[in-house]
Amino acid sequence: MMGKFRLYPFPGQDTGGLSIEGDVAGKGRSLVFSFVLRGDLVDIVLPPATETGRCDGLWQSTCFELFWTEEGREGYWEMNLATNGAWNVYAFRAYRAGMCREERVAQPLSETRQATDSFLLAAELDLGGLPFCVPDLRLGVSAVIARRDGGLSYWALAHPGVRPDFHDPRGFLLQTNLDKT
Repeated sequence: MMGKFRLYPFPGQDTGGLSIEGDVAGKGRSLVFSFVLRGDLVDIVLPPATETGRCDGLWQSTCFELFWTEEGREGYWEMNLATNGAWNVYAFRAYRAGMCREERVAQPLSETRQATDSFLLAAELDLGGLPFCVPDLRLGVSAVIARRDGGLSYWALAHPGVRPDFHDPRGFLLQTNLDKT
């Protein structure tokens, strides 16, 4: 099952004419996804693809994110992927509780392409090391966009709270399934 999506900025934020769209799908035991950032990118921080390791704090600059949980489960995972290839995956036992690095997930295979008015990040994240009880996943998709002036904008499928909060399960609006085996 594939989910095309469009991300929306948190209400009241200056988007500078940007838009973010993409798609995400389950493929075997992997999530395959892409993000396309469009608009005038001259003032957007997009570090070149030079870093490939696990890094913490990626949400402090331009970063694309996926959140997923099994249907009916309280715990969830968060993946951060920066434009330069830096990445990380965290597990949570409940809403914003028990955060720890998820070592059972390996580095995603990713590629980027940049033009004057667009930036594409496509990746495949193998979840084969995670124990799933059910194949149905609920997904949240989000992005943090950093501007050269130091400002950040927060983008998601929906913003159900009074502040940007990508961890809010009410924002996990897409569904896909993985092979259980």
